[in-house]
Amino acid sequence: MTDSLERVADPVLREQLARIRLSYGDIITSKQLQQEIQGFQSQRGIYKPAGSQHALWVRQTLRGVYADEEPETHSDGSWTFRYSPEGRDGKPDLTLPTNQGLLRCQADRIPVGVFRQKDDRSGSGEYEVLGLAFVEGFDGNHFVLRGEPIDWTAVPQPENIVPTFKPFELNPSPVEAVSRVMRDRRFGVVIRRIYREKCALCSVGYRLRGFSLGLDAAHIIPVEAQGIIADVRNGLLLCKNHHSLFDNYAWTLDEELRVLLTKDEEFRRSAALNHVVSWEGKRLENLPASSEDLPAPEAIKWRLAEFERA
Repeated sequence: MTDSLERVADPVLREQLARIRLSYGDIITSKQLQQEIQGFQSQRGIYKPAGSQHALWVRQTLRGVYADEEPETHSDGSWTFRYSPEGRDGKPDLTLPTNQGLLRCQADRIPVGVFRQKDDRSGSGEYEVLGLAFVEGFDGNHFVLRGEPIDWTAVPQPENIVPTFKPFELNPSPVEAVSRVMRDRRFGVVIRRIYREKCALCSVGYRLRGFSLGLDAAHIIPVEAQGIIADVRNGLLLCKNHHSLFDNYAWTLDEELRVLLTKDEEFRRSAALNHVVSWEGKRLENLPASSEDLPAPEAIKWRLAEFERA
């Protein structure tokens, strides 16, 4: 599949959508978005630029009058978000120009940007950039928006199908090599989301001034071994302490998601006060809510073999 933005004829619309894609996962103040994104200063809900047939973005606010639903994340990093249409007299009205703009996006397979307001105590107004999404349809109450996967050139599987896990990046082309850094960043955003910004092993999740600290998205099959970076089933969210120990094969997990510890006596003595020792033989507690997003058995088997060799 080619980049969906190549289908966007309007250069201004294409540039705005590309900017939203690059901001994937960022938390941005309302003031900054007003300066960078068309219509953000004046328009709520759905924004369709004047003269355009397509909507450019939608945003969910904390005090919105419509009942939107929480996004559901999938193993390829895509997500489903059911977004309420604009209406009259408390009822959806698909004849409104804004709703028509989303329907035209559906017909032409043109993505829209999605923003969600964060609970910001400072009062400055902050939004999470969910990224770009395709309008999959209208279920009678909500527009069904499907976010781009980690690899934005791939086609997401239907919601009721869990894609086959492919452990390795196969024959990456030069274009893929250029985009790998961006995909790795997107991988990290999704891993943080599905692990609720807490370490899978110790459940630590430090927060300071509204941001999480000290957490890394760890690859079960490392990037150096061509491990897949477009599938969250090759990942764990770990605090920096337990990520370092994981990378050096001081511990790993088995296919039952239980903690295995190296037999190295020097490590065991030096790590006597570390959480990893107390978790030996126990199942990781902080795991994704959906079984679709759990670490893949194929990735764990690879890691176990490397653990034994180490």
